[in-house]
Amino acid sequence: MLNLNALLDFSRCNCVGICAFLVPINILATALTVVQVSRNHSPRLIHLNIGFASLAAVLLALHDLSWLMIGVIMAPTYILFTIALVCLSFNAWAGCHPHSMRQLVLTLINYCQKGLTMVWPPFIPNPLLQLDPIPLNRAVNIRRYQSQPGIRTRRQKQFGIHFFI
Repeated sequence: MLNLNALLDFSRCNCVGICAFLVPINILATALTVVQVSRNHSPRLIHLNIGFASLAAVLLALHDLSWLMIGVIMAPTYILFTIALVCLSFNAWAGCHPHSMRQLVLTLINYCQKGLTMVWPPFIPNPLLQLDPIPLNRAVNIRRYQSQPGIRTRRQKQFGIHFFI
């Protein structure tokens, strides 16, 4: 038979391990849910991920409630409880209104892209510095890629060779 006191004691004694496992799983699973909704994955896959992320959020909330039951009122307790509730609310939003979540995420991505182009304009390469690649799938005119007569190469300048090829 399951003893509730033993379960609560286990939760409090292994707090560091439980939090080190549940917090990243909670955040990553919720982020994966948001990504899946925004990329329009299949509803079955989204609901499966919502169930897993919600389970992690409920477990984290129950773990925090075990501390609140004995009267431990500290900042980490509230922070972890807030993380659990935010992740649970995001999962509920993804389950109830996935279209509005998708629209909001795509709008935010669009604004971020516009902001980045204002801060860091796109790089336009100089056409004079572009290299002409040698094609590999057809015959190549080797003379085109050799040094031109009248133009000294770096090696010729280095050794003082002043004749033209």
